[in-house]
Amino acid sequence: MRMILIGALVLAGLGTTLYQVKTGIDARQDRLNDLKLTIAATKRDIAVLEAEWAYLSRPERIMTLSSTLLNMEPISYDRILPLDAIPMRVMSDTDSNKPTPIVQLPAPKAPKARAINHSEPQNARKTNTKMSVKLPDLTLKGVNLKAVLADEDKP
Repeated sequence: MRMILIGALVLAGLGTTLYQVKTGIDARQDRLNDLKLTIAATKRDIAVLEAEWAYLSRPERIMTLSSTLLNMEPISYDRILPLDAIPMRVMSDTDSNKPTPIVQLPAPKAPKARAINHSEPQNARKTNTKMSVKLPDLTLKGVNLKAVLADEDKP
């Protein structure tokens, strides 16, 4: 009788353990399937974004936008120099660390437009100006934020 009772308890324990392992495996399998679906959706989203990027970065579209929105023009062919026109550097006979140019480049042309000087005039005085802002009634958990903000402005 004791053997039957001990055998039944062992079988019940093994059955409970087997059930817990099975439910754990099922939960992990569901999680794995969810991750696979998420990965597949993310890969589809990446493919769509790459296609959108390719569509938006087409050279003819960029050229149209740059000419209409930024008033830019393509570089003229007279501005493009062949490789032979670039001055090469030769190593100096006296100092091998200092290259000396063969051809001197012409001085750059003066700009067509003048830059705006944003610096302050010499005679301008620096004044401290305060800006007053009308804050609405701000209370948060019994703290009047308007009063706190006003106190921070004071020196």
